[in-house]
Amino acid sequence: VEKVLKNGCHLIFFPNGTWKKVGSDGKTVTITFFNGDVKQVMPDQTVIYYYADAKTTHTTYSDGLEVLQFSNGQIEKHYPDGKKEITFPDQTIKNLFTDGQEESIFPDGTIVRVQR
Repeated sequence: VEKVLKNGCHLIFFPNGTWKKVGSDGKTVTITFFNGDVKQVMPDQTVIYYYADAKTTHTTYSDGLEVLQFSNGQIEKHYPDGKKEITFPDQTIKNLFTDGQEESIFPDGTIVRVQR
């Protein structure tokens, strides 16, 4: 079933309970899945996916950067060049480099580097 609202938004309802909203701009799309997951596509092509069961948000930017935000406060950034940066709930930051090196920066300022 499709409904067109006065403001130009389109709502599309699927038999399995999933529904899709297309904004009046035609570029903003939100899909709410039957299992509670939500996918948003923004006008700049940023994609935000919320996994309801895991309470995790995965954002993919148009430049290739991916950011995962977990329910425990952990944040992971996956860069297009392969580098990863993980911020743990205690604010420890771990950088994983493409050449195999690792760097951990602890809240007290201690830095530990592991060479390949």
